[in-house]
This record gives sequence, C-alpha cells and structure tokens, in this order.
Amino acid sequence: MPKAVVIRLSSLGDVVLASAAVRALADAGWRIGFITKPEYAPIYSEDPRIERLIEFTSLDKTRRQIKKFRPDAVVDLHNNQRSWLMTLGIGARTVRVRKRTLARRLCVWFGIGDRSPRSVVDDHLAALKKIGVNAPKTLPQIFPTEKGLCEAEKFLERLRPPIAVIHPGARYPLKQWGDQRFARLGNILKEHGFEVLFIGEPTGRGDFAYTGRISLEALVGIISRAALFFGNDSGPAHIAAALSVPTITIFGPTHPCLGFVPRGKFVAYLHSGIECSPCTLHGEGRCKYASPRCFEQITPELVAEKGLKLYRKSVFHQN
Repeated sequence: MPKAVVIRLSSLGDVVLASAAVRALADAGWRIGFITKPEYAPIYSEDPRIERLIEFTSLDKTRRQIKKFRPDAVVDLHNNQRSWLMTLGIGARTVRVRKRTLARRLCVWFGIGDRSPRSVVDDHLAALKKIGVNAPKTLPQIFPTEKGLCEAEKFLERLRPPIAVIHPGARYPLKQWGDQRFARLGNILKEHGFEVLFIGEPTGRGDFAYTGRISLEALVGIISRAALFFGNDSGPAHIAAALSVPTITIFGPTHPCLGFVPRGKFVAYLHSGIECSPCTLHGEGRCKYASPRCFEQITPELVAEKGLKLYRKSVFHQN
C-alpha cells in the first residue's frame, strides 16, 4: 500500500477540514501520516486511518520524522514557507493545495469576484487528483477520543436528549453574533423541547447549562453527542459538521464565498448578504458602524427556525 503524509499545521477549522483528504486517501487504500501543531493533534489522536501522527515542533525534527515514515507522496494542505521547508529534498512526490489568497483578498478589499459559497475542501480534494485519488464528494470526518467522551459525559449526564449545543465564541470578537442573541436562541430551543448546553463560561443571560473552560478532546466529545449545533464562523462549527451533527453556522463580517463554509451531511448557514460583507478575511479588525449591521438581520427566530428544520431532516434520514 502506498504511503502519504498530509500537512495542515493550523488553525482548528482548517485542521478539521483536512480530514476530507485523509478520508479520501484512506478509502483509496493509502497509509497515512498527518502533521499538525501539538494543540490540534487530539483531532487525529485516535483516528483509525492515521498510521503516524507527527506533532510539529521544529523543522529539523519534523523532516526526520517524515523521512522515517518514507512516504510515496506528501500532500501539503498548508502551502506556506514552513511547509515548503519541511518537505524540500524529502524524496517523495509533493502536491500542494491551490490557495485562493488573491481572490479572497480582492473580495474583501474591493468586493470583486464570485460570491458563491465555497469550501476549501474542494481545493484539498483537487490536490489529491495529482496523485491519482479522485474523490470530489468526500466529506470531512473526525472521531472523538475515549478520554474526550468520558469528559463529555460529566456535562451531559444530567441533560436529557435532544441536546442542542451552542458555541457563542470565536477567535475574533467581530465574528461573534452576540451573547444576548444566543441566549434568546437557547430559550426558543428550550420551548421546543431541547436541553441547551453552552460551551464556555456563564454569561448570566439565561438559565442554561455551561461547560466552562474545557479541553479540545472534551469539546469534540460533547459535540459528538449533540442533536443540533449552533455557532459562529469558527472551528467548532467544522467539528460539528465533521461529526455529522446537524450544524448551523452564522456568518457576519466574513462570507461563505471565502471558502470556510462547513461541509457535512447536515449543514446550513445564515448570512445577511449585506453589501459591506465581507469586510475581513478571518475576523480581524473593527466594524465601521457602531454595531455590525451584518448581524442585525439574523434574528434568533430565524436561526432557530433553520436549525429546527435541519434537525427534523436529520431525524427523518436516520429513521
């Protein structure tokens, strides 16, 4: 069986999205090594498709580990200076993902280009064609760890299904829909018979269960047990989609055309379509208005309606 090393160092959502390429390679009979930063390694630590998980700590050490694995191909899904340096002279065929950096920046800076929703998963899978793996419809898929499931049970044991998990955070505050809106969403879900669990610290805006600060493994374990997931344009939404949990993602200053729409069996998103969005590539910066207008049209009622519809669809398919 041929061997491939897949490289995606960061960030959380991108590392999760790389699992589509892992899945396609495994289905095609490849033995797989995966390289990522230590903080994201739990995403693949108990993945049955990964033969060798390499935690990137230095270029020299990583190069030695790649050579020891002796891959037939290197699949570089990061495609930056660091990933180039770690693969030069390895002696394996290297294919690199096509990054659409210029197109994204033109869309953000000048509003130029196609605004259709995109996923970088398509770019990842296109790279695999260069080594004879043609699987354009492959979806991301990850696996919770035993430790993560045990940690999750501490939070879930007092909740009755169906459980809706809400992740109100994001790396950049500009991408956050807002605690007050999420609290209203939680109350609507409770009215429809859901138990609601918020990821993170209590905000004082409702009578809900909260996890507080948790590990990445616990986060994956909790989401894997959810009947429905809601979140901003951030990594946990990609985790939920890759676990086949019905996933609702809320886009504001970022845009589905930038390539980060979650990809999964049951996914949907909301975006206002306001003219000034996207105003940022990843969520950096500040809004030019007193409050982000891109979120004002996305009401908790609309989000709940979309989520409940997606949940009913998932239940229908399961039965």
